[in-house]
Amino acid sequence: MKQSLSLFIAIVISLMLNACSASSDNATKAVVSSPAPSPTENIEQAIIAKNKAAWDAYKDKDVAGIKAYTAEDYESYTQEGPSNLQQDIANKDKLNIEAYKVVEPKVKMATKDVAILRYKWEPKATFEGRQIKPVFVTEVWVNRDGKWQVVSYQETLLKQ
Repeated sequence: MKQSLSLFIAIVISLMLNACSASSDNATKAVVSSPAPSPTENIEQAIIAKNKAAWDAYKDKDVAGIKAYTAEDYESYTQEGPSNLQQDIANKDKLNIEAYKVVEPKVKMATKDVAILRYKWEPKATFEGRQIKPVFVTEVWVNRDGKWQVVSYQETLLKQ
């Protein structure tokens, strides 16, 4: 009887260990087999990250950073009027960004090498001493030779 009970306990422990091992294998398989982000999702996240890096470069008045994320043929239409890359750099000391929020960024792929980024920009910033108001933004990003850069920036004032 004692031997039967010991054998029974050994069998139960063995079955439990096998069940735990199988469940652990299944959990690992579930994690491994979860779908990876699609190439489009990766591009979308990269563009949102590049947008943040570009805004940080403007905030820090980092010319090299601004140039890294902005194409030579870039054009913008802001509350202050039209501008291009050279004008943005020349006016960088007139722009003071203390803080900003990019709210609900959304990327739409127009082609595999052209992306449209839309978001609400909420700045705590001034240009030539005047407060900059929150805006809706549309940017066009282009992939040239594997490098994503913004080529167009458009602001639309929020309804007050």
